[in-house]
Amino acid sequence: MTAVERWKKVVEFVRSNQVSDISVFQSSVTARLEGRVVHLSEEGALSRSEVQDLVAELIKLYPAAGPEVSGSLGSADFTAEIDGIRFRVNLGRAQGELFASLRPLPAQAPDLLEIGISKRIAAFAVTLTDGLVLVSGPTGSGKTTTIAGIIEAINVSRPAKVVTIEDPVEFLFRTNQAEIIQREVGRDVPSYAEGLRQALRQNPDVIVVGEIRDADSVLAALQAAETGHLVIGSLHASSVVETVRRLILLAPERMAAEVRYVFGRTMRLVINQRLLRRKTSGRIAVREICIHAPNTEAVILSGNERELENYMLSGRELGMVDFQTALKQVQAQLDPAEFRTYSSGSR
Repeated sequence: MTAVERWKKVVEFVRSNQVSDISVFQSSVTARLEGRVVHLSEEGALSRSEVQDLVAELIKLYPAAGPEVSGSLGSADFTAEIDGIRFRVNLGRAQGELFASLRPLPAQAPDLLEIGISKRIAAFAVTLTDGLVLVSGPTGSGKTTTIAGIIEAINVSRPAKVVTIEDPVEFLFRTNQAEIIQREVGRDVPSYAEGLRQALRQNPDVIVVGEIRDADSVLAALQAAETGHLVIGSLHASSVVETVRRLILLAPERMAAEVRYVFGRTMRLVINQRLLRRKTSGRIAVREICIHAPNTEAVILSGNERELENYMLSGRELGMVDFQTALKQVQAQLDPAEFRTYSSGSR
């Protein structure tokens, strides 16, 4: 069987199952199915040369990946279409051999209500015209999907200019009411921070940054939010409280007080999410939600962000939800083992 034929079989499996990731390494092809790793080879393990042929087929789709994985960083990120499905691809080296990690990308941006965002929060997100919106969670928790849903909700509701900085570009948007310019790190801009700085000169209403990951991107995002733009970004964090702490810790220590002040004033919405297994099949997002209010601003400015947990409990009339309440709201749909794990306080 040729590498092309093997990739077609992989894509057939992706189409027929709820696959979140594909991994090609050493002598196997595996998929993450509903959070669990399964082996895809029906004929036993592949030879290492056959696995390397699969990776080489990906490099044919993105020739620049060859020099990148051979360079000092030894990795490449790009999107590729295989047999009609787009994937986000990461190539790298381990033990001297190439490996690939692929994540299938939906054909179109989701509807916020269909991915479990409440009508109230969906409507609130669309009305925002300035400040900072953060979507946080661990790797693979659907942050990009939620952000894409917010972008699409803006796209269908108002004439706005949206500039995105992504690594790589995942969801492709078609112009509806909004003009959406998608820029890719490494191809169109050198970094998230530089993309943010350039965006400020491009007359945007909304700036989307795929990941806020360092001091430069934190400062650029806050500057954009402070100057009247709506900035939407993602961050790796385990809770709303941890999101606030992580953003401030990413900034230079000498600027911590200033960053805390600007963040407290510009924060509009923080969504922290985790994907948990359903009782039947698939996964469901459990989301903790914090909205800007005088109380939430005050605790961020004071450095007592742990108190945000209390305000999420008492702020339900505003649409806020703490994690344990969100978990109980979907308990009937969850795998009982998942509910027991997370209701115990472990996240």
